[in-house]
Amino acid sequence: MSRFILIKEYNSAYRPWIRAALKQKRIMGDREYSLRELEQMSMDSLFGGFKDELFQTYFYHLSGHKEYLPDYLSLLRLAVPEVYRGQEPNFHVIARLDGEARGRREKILLTPEDAAGGIHDFYENHLARPLSEDLEKGAGREQLLRYFEGDEFKMIPDNRANPPEKVDEAIHEIAASLLQGFREMTHEGVLTDITQVLDERYDEALAAAVPGKSYNHKSKYVHLSAHRTEGADAPTIVTLRPARGFGPITKGYEGALYPEYYVYPWSELEM
Repeated sequence: MSRFILIKEYNSAYRPWIRAALKQKRIMGDREYSLRELEQMSMDSLFGGFKDELFQTYFYHLSGHKEYLPDYLSLLRLAVPEVYRGQEPNFHVIARLDGEARGRREKILLTPEDAAGGIHDFYENHLARPLSEDLEKGAGREQLLRYFEGDEFKMIPDNRANPPEKVDEAIHEIAASLLQGFREMTHEGVLTDITQVLDERYDEALAAAVPGKSYNHKSKYVHLSAHRTEGADAPTIVTLRPARGFGPITKGYEGALYPEYYVYPWSELEM
């Protein structure tokens, strides 16, 4: 068994507690409200001198991506404040919520295997599939460049010394090679990468992260980072996410579609 547990930033398992808290505050009822209705409720509450942080944050996220309910950890913290003790998770409470979530066939406490599935799905659904479609329909330079990052940009011929046709041809070839790499990715390969990174780099990340200086390590598929805010009791926050960036995800949808996980040792759960 892995010595790590992970908690995802965006997880539909948080939804029942977020909705229950909104209903308890008599802000929302049993039905789904339209964005227009929520906007009017937000304006009425502000003009009436009543500002509820949970509702305002809920509305802010929902207005950014209407197709995805705002199932964020930050909202769960507002809905169930006891899930955190100060700045750190309260794993006794989170484990209880996780037990309830598993009764609905969902999870809050995740394993590296779960994270591997989420990260693999991100590459497949938000990079490989749309890139394949763009290549098939002969997308132009601007469309293909959305998928590129540092290494790919370095491979593009200098447009000051080469005709546009040669540059476009090179961009297409680079994109096709990038797609091939995405297609070769497997769930097992991502899991192996995650396991190796956590085993070899987690302790290093904790030691290296100090206020004002973050730790970052990119492997083939994942990016491990750690940062610590000011203050003697400030915890070091370690996160795991895909090695690639947001890519072609529409602006405003990154939070719901880009997988990010907070990493903790299993010993925290046993305390």
